[in-house]
Amino acid sequence: MKTKLKLDDYYSLLTPSQQQVSPNGQLVAYVLQGFRRQENDRYQNLWLASTDGSSPPHRLTRGQTKDSAPAWSPCGRYLAFISTRAHELEVAQALAEGEAKDAGQKKAGDDKPRPQIWVFDTRLGGEPRQLSWREEGVGEFDWSPDSQAIVFSARDPNAEQQAYLKSIRGKEREGEKGPLVIDRVQHKHDLEGYLDDVKSHLFVVDMTSRQVRRLTDGPCNETEPRWSPDGQWVAFVSNRTGDADNNRRNDLWLVSPSGADVRRLTHGDFNADSPRFSPDGRHVAFVTSLVSENAYVLRHLVTVAIDTAEHVSELATCVGQGWSAIGGIVPDDVTGDVAAHARVYPVPEKRTPHQVLTRELDRTVVGAPVWVSDRELLVAVGDRGQTRLVWAGLNAAPSLVLPKLERYATLASHISCAGGTLVFAHSSPSGMWELAALPLPALTLDAPETIAISLTQHNSWLSERATARYERITYTSSDNAQIEALLALPPDFDPSLGSAPLLVKIHGGPMAYDSPDFRFDTQYFAGQGYIVLLVNYRGSTSYGEAFCEVIRGDWGPREHADVMHGVQTAIDMGYADANRLFCTGFSQGGIMTNWAVGHTDRFRAAASEHGMWDYIAAFGTDDCHLWWQDDLGVPWQNEAQYRKISPACGLSSIKTPLLITAGELDWRCPLSQAEQLYVSLKKRGVPTRLVIYQGERHAITAPKRAIDRIRRLSQWFLQYGGLALHDE
Repeated sequence: MKTKLKLDDYYSLLTPSQQQVSPNGQLVAYVLQGFRRQENDRYQNLWLASTDGSSPPHRLTRGQTKDSAPAWSPCGRYLAFISTRAHELEVAQALAEGEAKDAGQKKAGDDKPRPQIWVFDTRLGGEPRQLSWREEGVGEFDWSPDSQAIVFSARDPNAEQQAYLKSIRGKEREGEKGPLVIDRVQHKHDLEGYLDDVKSHLFVVDMTSRQVRRLTDGPCNETEPRWSPDGQWVAFVSNRTGDADNNRRNDLWLVSPSGADVRRLTHGDFNADSPRFSPDGRHVAFVTSLVSENAYVLRHLVTVAIDTAEHVSELATCVGQGWSAIGGIVPDDVTGDVAAHARVYPVPEKRTPHQVLTRELDRTVVGAPVWVSDRELLVAVGDRGQTRLVWAGLNAAPSLVLPKLERYATLASHISCAGGTLVFAHSSPSGMWELAALPLPALTLDAPETIAISLTQHNSWLSERATARYERITYTSSDNAQIEALLALPPDFDPSLGSAPLLVKIHGGPMAYDSPDFRFDTQYFAGQGYIVLLVNYRGSTSYGEAFCEVIRGDWGPREHADVMHGVQTAIDMGYADANRLFCTGFSQGGIMTNWAVGHTDRFRAAASEHGMWDYIAAFGTDDCHLWWQDDLGVPWQNEAQYRKISPACGLSSIKTPLLITAGELDWRCPLSQAEQLYVSLKKRGVPTRLVIYQGERHAITAPKRAIDRIRRLSQWFLQYGGLALHDE
């Protein structure tokens, strides 16, 4: 007999990702993430599987480190990856003897493990060999076509910056951490903390000698290097407007492996990322929106021809060139006095010749492109709450190819294809992420997923658990908007026997979507007996550009209407108990929960997780100043709109008991926002509690804290008529 999920089951979840197919298509290397109970953290190891399913996957790396980004050499012999493991003995000795400087490498600046490049020789076997030992670690990397070198990006502090980093990290003789000195407007980032002025540049390391040479330099960042198949160019991404903190104008550039020849591939009209060369080296595909200052428009798959690149005399001095002195205005469609709350952004003097391959879809691209021939690509898109694959081609209409049936409810955004084999990750409401393989020709079939080969079964134990089934509903909201939502129904739910308590769980973003994949918390709440409502409200992606963009600069009312119409639909279906309604949401979902309790008293209790409360007070304390300004202008010039759409505008109406959670180090939705909301409710006598997760940022990553979150939400709802935890 199947049993319900227990909170302790969380430790058993395993997530395969970052899969990379070998050049001959016969093997796939991937990252498997799991949890360490004792240490209360996550680990990432490399695994290897046969793409024909003839043998079970086996582990390549072990230990407490984080291994990631596996990449096969073009010859298929070597497998490179990034790891935070301790230096190999030979490197450690060289560092101790001060030889790293002579080798072009740099000694580590503090005790924090830095990600470095390691390489397996699959022909000789044995332990991996360390290829880099950069002071600040390495970022993205790519193989040379002859498999003899690797190009990588790395933070590259100069002498003055090294002294500063040593000071703020407490590595000076007195051991005290020095003051943070900030000049940048983008002075923090949630995943990184306070930002410094150190730039990332490109380097090339030789496979045999491990000698490193510099490829780029100067006052800007160069990232995401990709080597051309003919070996003539390295493509990379760089914002060289001279004001990168205040715009998203990321261009594509080319540099020869010698560094002598530099060319500009795009001219400031994109916010490009994920560049990929075509097999014949004639085109670069990348992902970008077509309006850099609008976060709500679609991200498209775009290609540019290499022969259109423009020669640049010197990369280091190519900053602030090619831009109009006049500029454009953001927002570009505001009402009233535009000049009062708009900003000027850089406008390129020329446009890039390009082809948009996904324009006809009206769907946003969510993953990096993969070339399958000289003229054809695969890329993941969001489509009505699912992640699906699109086949796109030069001068050809794009088409959705996978999945076409319900066998795979949704896919992950990352895919890999080589040697005629496609490997993808898939999930369903009752099935955690696993990998599957498919011959490329099968994508032309009516139902290609029916012949896909299952490669992993890391979460087969879930078949012993009773899980919720999902039901998709469609209903009409305000302004006659058609909204889709998912209902996660308790395993034993039978509407003929009566309704059940409803828990609204609002997704973040807002530019995101709820899909029918496995969510531990959703399944656990459904196991308690809640019907869980997941609404893809206006502002969600995967339903077209107009559906997402309609909330730009006017957050709150439409999303709230979409959620509440979903609640009423579940009640009208006879599913939800109108007298036992609860609500929660994380990030944007927390913001919408704050809005909801200020505009309705229908919920018995609610939980606002890592959200925001007062947008004027938030400005400058989070890491989203550019988003705020693009949507609303600055608060001192558009105060009325900031106040109108802040959840704080509903303070006087809040009666619903509200649990508030926050991350101590959250700089996306800062802790101060939760504190302001908490004190305001306390002063007004509204039942409330504040839970601060120490050491956490804008996510709860430690497994014990993730379990604690589910338990605390359940206990809070229980106080106000909710359901008891079924395993405690």
